Amino acid sequence: MPIFEVRDGGLTKLDQSSLGAEHLWERRDLQAYLRMHLHQIEGTSDLLVIAEEFADWADSKRRIDLLAVDRRGNLVVIELKRGSTGEHMELQAVRYAAMVSTLTLDQAAHAFAQFRSTTGEATTSDAARDLIIGHIDSDQPEEDFGRDVRIVLVSEDFSLEVTSAVMWLSAKGVDITAIRLSVHKLGDRVLLDFLQVIPFKGAEDYQVRVRNKEQSEQEIRRNKVDWNGEWYVAYGGRPWDEARDLGFVSAGGRSPSGRLFSRGLFRLPVGARIWVHAPGKGYLGVAEVAAHPVPFADFEVVVDGVRRRYSEVTSFDEWYGPEHGDATEHFVAVRWVERVAREGDAFNEAGLFGNQNIVVQPQDPKWLHTVDRLKQRFPSWDAQA
Repeated sequence: MPIFEVRDGGLTKLDQSSLGAEHLWERRDLQAYLRMHLHQIEGTSDLLVIAEEFADWADSKRRIDLLAVDRRGNLVVIELKRGSTGEHMELQAVRYAAMVSTLTLDQAAHAFAQFRSTTGEATTSDAARDLIIGHIDSDQPEEDFGRDVRIVLVSEDFSLEVTSAVMWLSAKGVDITAIRLSVHKLGDRVLLDFLQVIPFKGAEDYQVRVRNKEQSEQEIRRNKVDWNGEWYVAYGGRPWDEARDLGFVSAGGRSPSGRLFSRGLFRLPVGARIWVHAPGKGYLGVAEVAAHPVPFADFEVVVDGVRRRYSEVTSFDEWYGPEHGDATEHFVAVRWVERVAREGDAFNEAGLFGNQNIVVQPQDPKWLHTVDRLKQRFPSWDAQA
């Protein structure tokens, strides 16, 4: 598309150029420009770049130019091409999308931490994980992370074959965006223009709504099962021996986006059966909820037959206390039905349900399999007091 300068009461067409003619290279220049300015370009403004030249798989010769996460938690493969056809880039991007589709939040956080170290922003994997979670606009960002993979193609032009393939993929439900880059000259200055050509502007919102509705309905039909009434509770980074002996689960603190981690505990009804999981380790046991959540300063336990404030007897010094305001640790008293003696004995095997949210009502088919296996591992799961 030509660009005109208003001059001397008329329009003067700017000279068209190319990346090659201006000695701008794909990796050294274009990739760096996009990495820093995606938030200013139509079609990529909601992206957080988490890796460059990503190749976290066996065949390290295959590298994704830029890997990002959007506000919905989707991974986004961004492929760049210098030249006038964009030849084969859509096939390459589809292959990469398939390869990263199984990427976990922890793996993404590790890659993001490595990427930030190369940009002079040294970050731990835990901090990188929080940044990703904070970027996702969702009440359950850990659950929503990586549900789908988007593709963004940026090229100086797209051949008819590539354009046809992209439109076909889009019609089939693949979230794919094509952005055409044009280079212009204004005296000694080089101007870059980024124009989203697929989905077509104006029809984009409608296409996205239709596609999202279809995908959502398919996802519900394909993956969800009726909840069986048993709860999943995550308990990690806290002393297992005290939770085991004094009868509780807990959560505290807040995410970078302000979400309170203890909030999920308030969903648990008294009398509910919970399966307690230590993320990254395995299932610790099964319990019955005995009381509603109580903040750290008010939680009481029985020690040697005497009821005392838990804050007076705990040996753990990293609880979120009253000084953290509404982010204080909250405790739910439970009656353990059966549990492991040591955290290292947690039950874990391939195929079990796991989730980073504190409290979940699972509707994943894995949950039914998981509960069956847990009832074999903890045979007293239904024992009465």
